[in-house]
Amino acid sequence: MKKRMTSKGLPVAKDPRLEYYWTKVHEFGEKYEKFNWPSVEILLNFIATYDVLMGHFSKRMSAYGLSPAMFNVLMILSRGSEKKFKQHDISKLLLVSRANVTGLMNTLVRKGLAKREPDEKDHRAWRITITEKGKTLLETYLPHHYAEVFRIFSGFNPAEKKELNRLICKFTQGVAQ
Repeated sequence: MKKRMTSKGLPVAKDPRLEYYWTKVHEFGEKYEKFNWPSVEILLNFIATYDVLMGHFSKRMSAYGLSPAMFNVLMILSRGSEKKFKQHDISKLLLVSRANVTGLMNTLVRKGLAKREPDEKDHRAWRITITEKGKTLLETYLPHHYAEVFRIFSGFNPAEKKELNRLICKFTQGVAQ
């Protein structure tokens, strides 16, 4: 089997899942008329990269008692122009799964990282705010988070980062069509 290489000719990290998909998908996909290996390879790389990134950052966040979803909500609450968010509005802004926003809010409230108050205009709704404890936790974690993001992308020069971002946005637009 041919060893997979990056665009710079570097070998891709060995992962049994990737080895399986790169051989089996390629082997069995060719019987389909619209099968295009370069496109499928890009898709597999996106999926694998997402999995690696989520695992990596989940582990780092868990050391601070956070999950990616909790981190996402705290960032929304702390960086938003509104001081109090409706739970529904938070769910629209999440970058991670919105499967159980109520459970996520319950966890943040239980940990004292956010608080829930009745909406003065809509008595069926709640307003969510970040607590001082939530702000402190976020400000403690963020320097480490941004340092790790910097480390991960340190192998790219500014032009490569710009081009990668452009291509990812182009890909996202293609998916959204």
